Amino acid sequence: MKTVLQLTVKDILNRPLFRKAEAFANEAALNRTVKWVHIMEVIQVGHLLNGHELILSTGIGWHDDEELSLSFVRQLIDSGASGLCIELGTYAKRPFGKMKELAMRESFPLIFFHEEVRYIDITQDLHAHFIHQHHRMVSELEALSAELNQLLLSGKGILPLLRLLHQTTGAQTAFFPHGAEAVFVPQLPRAKADQFFEQWIYGKMLETAQTKSSIAHRPILALDHLFADLLIHSGQELSEFQILALDRCATAIAQEMMRTKYMEERRRHKDDLWAIDWLNGKHSTKDIRAYLGAYKPNSKLTGAAVCLFEYPPADGGAAPVHDGSALIQKNMVARSIFEGEGLLLLPLTLQDEIVFIMIDQLGAATFKERVMRAVDRLRKTERHQEAALFSSVVGIGCYMAQLSNISESYLTAKETLAIQKDLGPLPSPFYSDLHLRKIIYALKKADALPALMDEYLGAIVNYDREKNGQLLLTLKIYLAHSGSKQDTAKALHIARQTLYHRLDKLAALLGDDYMEPDKRLAVELALCSYEYVHGTIK
Repeated sequence: MKTVLQLTVKDILNRPLFRKAEAFANEAALNRTVKWVHIMEVIQVGHLLNGHELILSTGIGWHDDEELSLSFVRQLIDSGASGLCIELGTYAKRPFGKMKELAMRESFPLIFFHEEVRYIDITQDLHAHFIHQHHRMVSELEALSAELNQLLLSGKGILPLLRLLHQTTGAQTAFFPHGAEAVFVPQLPRAKADQFFEQWIYGKMLETAQTKSSIAHRPILALDHLFADLLIHSGQELSEFQILALDRCATAIAQEMMRTKYMEERRRHKDDLWAIDWLNGKHSTKDIRAYLGAYKPNSKLTGAAVCLFEYPPADGGAAPVHDGSALIQKNMVARSIFEGEGLLLLPLTLQDEIVFIMIDQLGAATFKERVMRAVDRLRKTERHQEAALFSSVVGIGCYMAQLSNISESYLTAKETLAIQKDLGPLPSPFYSDLHLRKIIYALKKADALPALMDEYLGAIVNYDREKNGQLLLTLKIYLAHSGSKQDTAKALHIARQTLYHRLDKLAALLGDDYMEPDKRLAVELALCSYEYVHGTIK
């Protein structure tokens, strides 16, 4: 372990200028950390301190008032001061009993000088020590950074970085990568490691001020996404040096994780041809399970589906620009997010589409909810980025329990995207939720929509255009209310007689049998088709 750069009250009492001082303090008080020394004679001090100061005072402001002395000490304690030194004689003749009781109760050290002492000498001595320690700390941190860089260049992985952090700080080091097993340096027995992890996850480690000061945590972030947590834990308050060493090691680990995941993603990029063949139906179920088993051992594969994002075009509507490096980085984040929802991800880029083959491990019952959570989280990672890839319209194909049928999910995902190009983004972009829109889209592809709309709605549209009769809206509301005249009149805000007149006109244009089941179904399909093409009837 390198030098832990902190000074305690006990250390200060061993310095020459304190040899004749009397300390009124328990063991916890003597172990308080001192980061600065400050002369203070005013009695309102709370706003003047940053914490960890050793205060020097003659007591001029409170020596003759016990309540003022208690208030002064209470303010020092609440502000996080490390202790109070009092020169007895000129002003304060003796310490008040209640002051000593409060200090002992709060483990706050009181140091008494029974002879006149030059506070200027104490401040010079301690400030020189603090400045010297700061220079040593900077030097040791620079040496640590150099060692971290050497380890990064060696390509030996994360474990040597964790060992160096432990050697440097002397603290228990814990690394919690998301989706992988925790690592402890030095290694802990299984039961103790599980307890440590559980206490961290449920926030039990930070329940008291004492444990808070002995634990430091840094999230391992890359591309605005959390990949792991790094902690150090000590039996005493962590020093500034230990905290700064943790910061540097966290940065190095983030760089190592980015490098490793980037290399993994590049290797996975080479597997795109296999995935393309899968989309084209060229792999058997047995081959697919064998491949995915090697890719993610011991995975339970319950089904698969395709999620498509339309690749955003370059400025000016030109063909999309494929920035391979950016796409690899974004796929790294996407893979982590989707795997957190029980979905293995095979990302591809095909022409103007980003294709996610999602292999489900948890079952179809919760599939939609998990996919939408993952998509929403993925989009949030791009909220402040100019080059957003996943903020465009998304289409999600059929859920296929038979993995070899993934081509059908791909085609239905493409159809879901195409329908949204006509209608705009849908709240539920799943092919299984399109219902009538699937039929209408098929009719549109067959160029059958104009004939359907003209046969059942042409006369009504012409009448409304010439007479402004609002028959089309009336027909829509009447069918929506299952032929209830009372509910229809109420919904349209018209009198019953006005409705009867419109219904008579509709019967004349459509035929008296338009509410018969077969014909009514055709009329409703024509109405849905009309809204698909022209927008909502109002």
